[in-house]
Amino acid sequence: MAVFAHPDDETLVAPVLSRYARDGARVVLVIATDGRRGAAKWTGIPAGDSLAAVRANEARCSARALGIEPPILLGFPDAGLSDFAPWPGKRLDTLAVRIDSILRSVRPDAVITWGPDGGYGHADHRLTGQAVTQVFQAGNVPNNVPLFFPGFPETRTARAPPWYGQQLHPLSPTLLTATVSFTPADRDAAWRSIACHWSQATQEEQAQNRAALDFLWQGTVTFQQWGRGSRRTSLF
Repeated sequence: MAVFAHPDDETLVAPVLSRYARDGARVVLVIATDGRRGAAKWTGIPAGDSLAAVRANEARCSARALGIEPPILLGFPDAGLSDFAPWPGKRLDTLAVRIDSILRSVRPDAVITWGPDGGYGHADHRLTGQAVTQVFQAGNVPNNVPLFFPGFPETRTARAPPWYGQQLHPLSPTLLTATVSFTPADRDAAWRSIACHWSQATQEEQAQNRAALDFLWQGTVTFQQWGRGSRRTSLF
């Protein structure tokens, strides 16, 4: 199961989702927000309900391209997870409850979400990952289910072209303990999924996104595993 903030976030790990679906696994994609604020003038689609509907269809298109189940769209407001009304944390607590319910229903063997870096620091990315991690640290997920954060070392992030116009934050290579390979067919599926998100990038920008991902991946996607740690009697 992969839990991300926006329609198009899944493209960072798209070939891994394709690979496991091709291997016969059930792959579930959960998207927290509706993407209604990600408007680009060249599309002619204003921010709001119209764009949210378009982005929902783009997410469904991406899932089909990857051969995974239709996405679960939670519909939280884009760029609104940190809302302080009616009290700080209410929206994030609601998101955590929804994620908890889905985890209990799906019972995945592994979960992917944004780590503390949020990829390139987007607040919605960070907050979505924190909501997922909150459910794990509360002990609501079986101990044998691992939680993974995608990331790449500085040797790749510093030299890669921008992904959706942004440079990803690096992760220490010592933390990137999971490396998942994929085939050219999975890469092709990833390119088809990127093309689905036509409202978020021009053809030129999509080409840059593909170049960025090729440089970041180099045939594999790397992950940091969230750890529960071992029992100890000292912090040092």
